[in-house]
Amino acid sequence: MGKPFPLCRLSPVVAKGFTRLKFVVAVPARLESTRLPRKVLADIGGQPMLRRVLDEASKAPSLAEVVLCTDSVEVADHGRSWGYRVLMTSLDCSSGSERIASVIDQLQGDVVINVQGDQPFVDPNIVESMCAVFRDRTPTPAVVTPVYPLPTEKLANPDVVKVVVGSRSQALYFSRAQVPHVRGSQPGEWRDHGVHWGHVGMYGYRADVLREWSHLAPSPLENAEKLEQLRLIENGITIDTYEIVANAQNTLSVDSPADLERARSLVN
Repeated sequence: MGKPFPLCRLSPVVAKGFTRLKFVVAVPARLESTRLPRKVLADIGGQPMLRRVLDEASKAPSLAEVVLCTDSVEVADHGRSWGYRVLMTSLDCSSGSERIASVIDQLQGDVVINVQGDQPFVDPNIVESMCAVFRDRTPTPAVVTPVYPLPTEKLANPDVVKVVVGSRSQALYFSRAQVPHVRGSQPGEWRDHGVHWGHVGMYGYRADVLREWSHLAPSPLENAEKLEQLRLIENGITIDTYEIVANAQNTLSVDSPADLERARSLVN
């Protein structure tokens, strides 16, 4: 890949030469997550994690709206009390993207950005840069997601999602394994080859892609890796990537008690 996509200054954005795209952030959140139940309401620095996500995402100036999508009445009540529109979804949604896709007709946007409810330090500059990618690339991408150069110490961690990126900045594959394998070199030297990327779990979708979600064939790779984005790749939908400057906060997803303690230490 080339240089990192420049992070946009937080200022109003005017489309140039074409119809302005309308951007909406949708935050999927369920209360009873498998590994860490009620994590979206866990206190981090005096605020529920979910409110941090909603409030930080809202700072990206290109957004028309930030919407909470949940199957929990308790979470919905909190979201409304914080001033956000809430869309109720089915209990049966298997992923955040499926949850958003199930209410796509109630989201008034050309592009819908899925910001996970367990990313307490979501950076509005990364959201804004994603909006710029949609505006600047031709044709308008189907799906966009941020990536970052992966440190050697994260290569073997199955909780860190890796992405194989092609020469045109499109994602070729996502995995929890150490990919790509560099033949004839020790893992500690792999980063010298510059082909290992970490993935931040944020996705921008053209609305028409989400409308077709329920018609996409189930993905054996998705089921094997437990990575929803593989359903798109297996169905022939391209995923564009852009490079961000990563740090301990903007790449953190809270999936375990240890992650939660790490988040609490970072906020302090």
